Amino acid sequence: MIVWLTWPRPDTLIRVHRGGLAEVTNAYGRSAPLGDTIFVGGSGARRTIRVVNDDTVKHQLAMFSIPAGSSTEYTVPPGTFGGMCSAHPTNTQLTFVIK
Repeated sequence: MIVWLTWPRPDTLIRVHRGGLAEVTNAYGRSAPLGDTIFVGGSGARRTIRVVNDDTVKHQLAMFSIPAGSSTEYTVPPGTFGGMCSAHPTNTQLTFVIK
């Protein structure tokens, strides 16, 4: 939690846990299981999404590909983006709506 309170924070944090299940944390620190659609908001013209893969295999989260044991940040423009999701428990599709 200390890391989350430090600046700068991403607009959205996606963490893939061991076993492939993922959770999403918004800029206010609220977490939820990974859903079919992720809404990303924030300030400025672009939004920052941090992806942390604590699993032992590479994961594809729509337009983001993250190797096992890695973390990275992506800065994305507003729009709707979708694609295949290997960390999604019930559906293989994931959509990002960037406001």
